[in-house]
Amino acid sequence: MYRCLILILLSCSLAAADARQGLESLYEAANRYLTTQLASHGDRASFQLGRLDNRLTLAPCQKIDVELAQGNRLMGNTSLRIRCSKGAKWTVNLPAAIAIQADYWVAARALPSGHEITETDIERRTGDLSQLPPTVVVDHVQAVGRHLVGGTPAGAPLRSDQLRAPFAVKVNEFVKVVAVGNGFEVASEGRAMGNANEGQQVSVKMISGAVVQGIARAGGTVEIKY
Repeated sequence: MYRCLILILLSCSLAAADARQGLESLYEAANRYLTTQLASHGDRASFQLGRLDNRLTLAPCQKIDVELAQGNRLMGNTSLRIRCSKGAKWTVNLPAAIAIQADYWVAARALPSGHEITETDIERRTGDLSQLPPTVVVDHVQAVGRHLVGGTPAGAPLRSDQLRAPFAVKVNEFVKVVAVGNGFEVASEGRAMGNANEGQQVSVKMISGAVVQGIARAGGTVEIKY
């Protein structure tokens, strides 16, 4: 009798073990997800998955879905949300560390506020994007010809939020004022009363003394539409 009881208990334990979702399948699903998501970075991207508690017991799942946990990025220390969408109802979060190597640009020397960036002002470096500011400049075209808002020390990563396009119209400079209406276009000249990027509104003092407002355009032109 005791032998039969032991056999029954062992059978129940094995059945219970078979009824659990293996954690390895979760790691495999997470691995596939990250490999696909990071494919565009080639061998410059790498990742390492964290580990789940081996004591975790999950019901068998027929379909496993993986996505980034809310508020996380596909970079640095992050978290994946692994969910059973068919066969059971459970969700677990799996930590992961993602490194993406990329070129970025730094100041070749200390640069003052308002300085217009040239090719000789910047240097290319390579590093893990997760260790850099989110707005770091990764294409030198984003920097050359733009002006610094605030100075930056030598070797500091350039950020897109500290760069602005050159003013299309500058204060106290003479500008061409073009009045455009239905079937007519008249050009005259005046002096800009402020700085303005292309598309911004700016006031202009005309030679006659009148002050008009228009939209700054490239090449030192202000357009007035009627």
